[in-house]
Amino acid sequence: MYTQTIFELSQEAERLLQLALRHLDTVNGLPGNMLSGAQAMPDAPGGSHGRHSGSHLLAMQPDTLNNELRKITRLEMVLAIVGTMKAGKSTTINAIVGTEVLPNRNRPMTALPTLIRHTPGQKEPGLNFIHAKPIERLMHELQDKLRRVDRAKLALKLEMDKDMNALLERIIGGVAFEKHYLGAQPIFQCLKSLNDLVRLSRAMDVDFPFADYASIEHIPVIEVEFVHLAGLGENAGQLTLLDTPGPNEAGQPHLQKMLSEQLARASAVLAVMDYTQLKSISDQEVRQAIAAVSKSVPLYALVNKFDQKDRNSDDEDQVRAMISGTLMKGFIHPGQIYPVSSMWGYLANRARHELTVHGRLPDPQEQRWVQDFAEAALGRRWRTADLADVPHIRHAADLLWEDSLFEKPINMLLHAAHANASLFALRSASHKLLNYAQSARDFLEFRLQGLTVAAEQLQDNIARLEEDMAQFEVRQRVVSEEISHEVEQAMEAAESFIAGQQSEILALIDSRFSADNLQMMSLANGADLQWSQHDESGEIVLDDEEQANRLLGIIRADCEGTVFACQQSIIRELSLRFGQLETSLSRSLDDALKPIESHVKEELHRAGFRTRISLPVFQSGSLQITMPQWFNGTIATEDLPLGSQRGGMRDSISRWLNNPGWGWDDYVMTKTRYIIDVNAIKERIVVSISTFCSQILKALAAQVDVSVTAGMVTFFAEFSQSLSGLQKNLQESLSLRQQHQSTVNALCLQLAQCLATVRWIEEDARLLRDDIQTLFAAEQR
Repeated sequence: MYTQTIFELSQEAERLLQLALRHLDTVNGLPGNMLSGAQAMPDAPGGSHGRHSGSHLLAMQPDTLNNELRKITRLEMVLAIVGTMKAGKSTTINAIVGTEVLPNRNRPMTALPTLIRHTPGQKEPGLNFIHAKPIERLMHELQDKLRRVDRAKLALKLEMDKDMNALLERIIGGVAFEKHYLGAQPIFQCLKSLNDLVRLSRAMDVDFPFADYASIEHIPVIEVEFVHLAGLGENAGQLTLLDTPGPNEAGQPHLQKMLSEQLARASAVLAVMDYTQLKSISDQEVRQAIAAVSKSVPLYALVNKFDQKDRNSDDEDQVRAMISGTLMKGFIHPGQIYPVSSMWGYLANRARHELTVHGRLPDPQEQRWVQDFAEAALGRRWRTADLADVPHIRHAADLLWEDSLFEKPINMLLHAAHANASLFALRSASHKLLNYAQSARDFLEFRLQGLTVAAEQLQDNIARLEEDMAQFEVRQRVVSEEISHEVEQAMEAAESFIAGQQSEILALIDSRFSADNLQMMSLANGADLQWSQHDESGEIVLDDEEQANRLLGIIRADCEGTVFACQQSIIRELSLRFGQLETSLSRSLDDALKPIESHVKEELHRAGFRTRISLPVFQSGSLQITMPQWFNGTIATEDLPLGSQRGGMRDSISRWLNNPGWGWDDYVMTKTRYIIDVNAIKERIVVSISTFCSQILKALAAQVDVSVTAGMVTFFAEFSQSLSGLQKNLQESLSLRQQHQSTVNALCLQLAQCLATVRWIEEDARLLRDDIQTLFAAEQR
C-alpha cells in the first residue's frame, strides 16, 4: 500500500473539502441572500435529470461535504447496505460481520440508519448512541399522550407484542435510552425499541425526529471485529457498514428521501436483492435509489435467497445478466453481482467460528441459531447427539458455507474494501467535490449572467417561461390521455395473446398423454416399460413399483419441460411487447415535451444563459413475471386377491389329526399393483395453466398500472421542477438586477471571484480523482 501517497492525497482532499465549505459559506453570504430558505428537494427516483435550481442543489451540499470531511479524517470507507424489508438485509450484514449484530424480526428493523464499524480486537459488539437527546424529547411527548390514551384503541392501530408493551411501560416510567450498550442482547433490545418507537409515533400522530439523524455522525454506531477480517492486520483506512432504511420500512414515505441522502453520502453501495422478488415494485424502488447515485459511488449487489433456486430457475450467469441489463439498465457490472444465501452463510460462518474458539457448539436450547444451523446443515431429522461429533459438524459447516456462495463476495468485496478502505474514502470525497463544484459553477454562471442582462429582457424571459409552463400543463394532460389509451390497447392485445397461448398449451399437453406418446417417451428414455392397462379411464397400471416410479418421472420431466418452455415463451413475448411499449411511451413523452425544452433553451440562450435543462429519463420498470411451480404427481397402490390357499403340508397335518382346518384359518394371497391416474395429473396441469394465465394477466395489469403511473408522475414532476427552478432563478436575478447599479457591479465582482474559486476547486478535484484512480489500478494489478 502506498502509505505516504495516500497520506498526501488525504491532506489534499481535506484541504479541498474545507475550501469548498468556506466557498459555500461565501456564496450563501452574498447580497440577495441566495441560499437562505432554500429547502433541499428530495431526489426523485431516477436521479436529478434536468434539475437546474442551483440554490436547491447547493442547499443540500453542506451535510454532504461535512460528511466527506469526517470520513477523510478517519480515512473511513462507508459501505451502505440497502434492500427491501424482506430481502434479508439484517441477515446479510450478520453474515458479512460473521456474528449476530443486528436482530431479525418479521417487520421493519431499520427505521434509523445504523453504522457497524470494523474494530480489531472488539470481540463483543458494543453500541454507542451518543445523540440520544431527540429521542428523549420524543419520549417525553409520548409520555404525556400515553397517560390519556385508551390502550384498547391504540391496540387497533398497533401490533401489541411483548416488545411493544415493554416500550410503553418504559415510556410511562420515564426510562431513557442509554448511550452505551455492550453485548448482542442489549444491542438487540435497543435497536428493537428504536424501531418500535417509530411505529408507536406514527400510530399516535407524533413526528419522529428523523431530521435529527440525517447526519451520519448522529446515528447509532456498533463497533465489533468482523470475523472475516480478524488477523488481517490494520490498514491505513477503516471499513464501516451503513445499514440503511429500505423505502418500504414501516410504511414511512419519507424514508425514500432518507435512503437517497444516505446513499449519496456513502463510499460504495451494496444492494441486497431478494432472488424470489427481483421484479417486485418495492425492489424496483431500491433499484431506482441506487441508480440515482451510480455515477458517484461504486455499486455491488448480493442476490439473497439463492438457495431457493430450483432446476427450472435462472442460474448465476443468467441472474447477473438479467439484473445488470434488464433491471439495472447497465448501472451495475455483472461481475459485481453475487448470488448467495445469506442465512446459510451466516449460520455456517458462526458455527465455524464457535468451533474454532470454543471447540464445540453452544446448547441449541439456549441459542436458537444452533437449531437453525443444524437443520440447514444436517437436515430436519437432526438430533442433539449429532452436535457432539465435532469433526462431522465442522465438515457440515464447511459444506454449508460452500453452498452459501459467500466465499466469493467475502474475498472480492469485503477483503478488498478493507484493504482499500482509504482509497474508497478518497474516491468518494473526490466525486462529492466534483459534484459540488459543478453544481456551484452552473449556479454562479447563471446568476452572473442574470446580472448582465437588462431588467426588461429578464422580465421578457420570465413571461415566456410562464407561457411555456402553461403549455407544459396542457401537453401533460394530452400526453397522459394518449399514453393511457396506448396502455389499454397493449393490455387488450396481451390478453388476447395469453388466451391463444393457453389454448395451444392445453392442446399440446393433451397430446402428450396419449398411449402411443407415453410408450414413445419411455422408449426414448431407454425404458421399455410395460403396463397392463391404459384405457379411457386414464389409468396406467404397472406391476412393478420401480417401473411405476420411473414412468412417472418420465411423464413429469416431459410435462415440466413442455409447460416450462411454453411459459417461458409467453414471458419472452410479453417482455418484448412491453419493452416496445416502454420505448413507445418514452418517445411519446419526448415528442410531447421536446418542443417546450427546445424553446426554453433557445430563449435563454438568446439572453446569454447557459442552461442545462433536459428531459428526464422515463423509468417504467420491469414488466416480467415470475412463473409458479405446479407439477406434483402421485402413484396409487391397490392390493388384489389371488385366491384362497389350501392343501399342501398344512392340510395333510389336519387330516392326520382328524381335524380339518385345525389351528389355521383360510388365508388369501394378494398382489400389489401401481396405478398412475393420468387424467388426474392432466387435470391438475390444466388447472395450473389456467391459474398461471389468469395470474400473469392480473399481475401484468397491476404492474403496468403502477409502473406507468409512477413513471409518468416522476417524469412530469422532474421536468416541472426544472422549469420551476429556472423561473425561481430568473426571478431572483430580476430582483437583484433592479438594485442600484453600484450594488449590482459589486455583486458581479463577488460572483466572478466565487466562480474563479469554484473552477479551481473543480480542476483540483478532477486531478485528485485521477490520482486516486491510478492508485486503484495499481492495487488491482
